[in-house]
Amino acid sequence: MRILVLSAWVSALLAVSACAGGQDAEENRTTPPAESPAQEAERSEESVPEAEEPETEEPEPQPVSQASTDPDSVHVLVNKQNPLDPLDFSPDDLRDVDAPSEFGEAPLREAAAGAYEELHAAAAHDGMDLWATTAYRDFDFQQALYEQRFYEDGAEAADRVSARPGHSEHQTGLAIDVADLEDRECYLRSCFGDSEQGQWLAEHADEFGFIIRYPEGAEEITGFQYEPWHLRYVGEETARDVADRGVTLEEYWDQPPAPDYDEEYQPSS
Repeated sequence: MRILVLSAWVSALLAVSACAGGQDAEENRTTPPAESPAQEAERSEESVPEAEEPETEEPEPQPVSQASTDPDSVHVLVNKQNPLDPLDFSPDDLRDVDAPSEFGEAPLREAAAGAYEELHAAAAHDGMDLWATTAYRDFDFQQALYEQRFYEDGAEAADRVSARPGHSEHQTGLAIDVADLEDRECYLRSCFGDSEQGQWLAEHADEFGFIIRYPEGAEEITGFQYEPWHLRYVGEETARDVADRGVTLEEYWDQPPAPDYDEEYQPSS
């Protein structure tokens, strides 16, 4: 009997030992080996998300031309703050454009004249009836035109719609006014911009080196009210860049706004 009890006790002890050993083995199987400090550091680095690089805006491309004070340059800037030098400047390469003109002639400088002829031909091809009204005006002509406004409407009103002599783009031989002679209601008026011709010019003038010099809503920059009929020649590359950016010539050439003259006008007589 004693032997049987002893055997049972030994068997129970072995069973407990086997269970403990099995449990230890199970724990050994499920517990991963300890990581070295280097492994821990590497895993920490992998778990940290990479910082996103901040987006940087690409700088705007530089203008393809710069403002010039040379009256012979197609890039001459003329406005209320930048008169021609000399004031009575007259270009020496003027010729009449070979295109319909209201008054029988419309002189422009050679480069501008050729460009306008191409523009007119393209407009006619698209069914646009376009006429030149005035192009080059000399100092005396501009003086008479401005002073007529000056005496009729006063200096403030005159300065909004007409340039003083020596400050007119027409005097450079690079500007031309156009119109639809069948539409007298919008002749040299802002509603010309809503006409087929005005919309065509707004879309295509730059292809021939011209810009709408006095765009809508820019009077505080250019000094003149909206003139959708007034085209200024600056060359194809510059014209396309100005149109693409949708800015005035002053803004494009990084020049100060020119809303007013510095001095009161002194009439010639």
